[in-house]
Amino acid sequence: MPIIYLDIETDNSEGFNGLDFFRGRIVTIQLLLPNGKVIILKDPNQVKLDEIKDILESNLIIAHNLHFDAKFLKQQYGITLKNVYDTQIAEIVLSGGKYVGKRDVVGLKDLVYRYCGKKMDKDEQTGFMYGVPLTTAQREYAANDLRYLPEIFKQQQAKIKNKRLETVINIEMGAIPALVWLELSGINVDLEKLELFRINAVKARDAARTTLFELLGTNTINLNSPIQLIKALNAVGLPVTSTKKEELAKFDHPVLDALEEFKKSEKLLNTFIEKMPEYVNPVTGRVHAEYYQIGAVTGRFSCRSPNMQQQPSRTQKNWKEIFVAGEGKEIVTADYSQIELRIVGQVAKDKKYIDAYNTEGVDLHIRTAAALFNIPEDRVSKTQRSMAKSVNFGLNYGMWATGLVKRLKADANVEVTPEEAQIYAEDFQKMYPDVTYHLDKTSKEGLRNLCVRTMAGRLIEFENPEITLEQYFTN
Repeated sequence: MPIIYLDIETDNSEGFNGLDFFRGRIVTIQLLLPNGKVIILKDPNQVKLDEIKDILESNLIIAHNLHFDAKFLKQQYGITLKNVYDTQIAEIVLSGGKYVGKRDVVGLKDLVYRYCGKKMDKDEQTGFMYGVPLTTAQREYAANDLRYLPEIFKQQQAKIKNKRLETVINIEMGAIPALVWLELSGINVDLEKLELFRINAVKARDAARTTLFELLGTNTINLNSPIQLIKALNAVGLPVTSTKKEELAKFDHPVLDALEEFKKSEKLLNTFIEKMPEYVNPVTGRVHAEYYQIGAVTGRFSCRSPNMQQQPSRTQKNWKEIFVAGEGKEIVTADYSQIELRIVGQVAKDKKYIDAYNTEGVDLHIRTAAALFNIPEDRVSKTQRSMAKSVNFGLNYGMWATGLVKRLKADANVEVTPEEAQIYAEDFQKMYPDVTYHLDKTSKEGLRNLCVRTMAGRLIEFENPEITLEQYFTN
């Protein structure tokens, strides 16, 4: 498949935002063709773009931070880049996760210096204006952004092959068109329903604050000041040293219940309710969140403006009702049931895990609870199942006794001693020996090799481990 290298420049003149896909304008589209010729389309219009639409949609398009270019082209000209390669995404994958969230080391000028030994001048980046002829310096700048991409692509391909990352790269590049569609599509938010949540949250916050002042015997402290709050809690006989959740979980007092309700309502208001209207796009009337397809070293997505991956649906009943479908449409939701544990069971080839998921009517958490508490499965209570769920997930994510104590309190609202948590952990290991062996083997190999690799081939590399391999074995 022929390769076309692509870059765009957007309008940053007064009244325009070069980062706004709905109200911004493309000033130039520059293409490096297979024959080495550079084409610069100035002030492109629909007619011009219709002429090259098929070329852009049917060839391999390579760009740096291609997600940005693809969103502008799709939103403004209906062009869908389908076969793509992003040198920025590739560099993050090649780094073994070390470059995740570090945009200052994966910019185009960083890659040009890393792979080509050249320093790029980005002074002209914000000087492009729609309707204004390009200067000689701007033409040189536009062409320069393409000049080094073939060499970067060539060297990255060699490194990808050497590190056996072909499958992961294909997955990441294949996700880009879907991500472009997701962000541009956005979602409707029912602001009237949101207002009802705001009213109820204000009432709950104010009631909790009144109760707090009564129990603390003062109404002059700032409840959002940890220093003032610690002093007030100490005054009513609670020897807390911080206002962190794990510290407050050590004590039982009505004032802490009121404080928890106050914090929950305050966070709901400040983090979710009051900010949501700010994200409604004035052009589309929808919320268009920004996703990072490699938002963590594990390769999972992250999201912001707003964070649609961490909405308060678990703590706020019916919260999802504020997100509504367009007229004549429906929102379809889907969820993988206990997908992390299913994957662990399959990778570890643990017979008990696999049997639990292959047998209709069997619940892994209930089965674990029955073994932990030595009772029949039909007598497992809701609290015991919740505790077993914390054990199942906690142990699979590397948690041990100390962490399990905190997790049981946070998730199941059950207080246990470190000794009891230790017994639960050891019982889990006896119940699921294949999972235990797999987790132990993987962690030791990770420490020994300073890297781990997923079944898909994703490489995660480590630096400066907290303990040595010898310490791990002795512990």
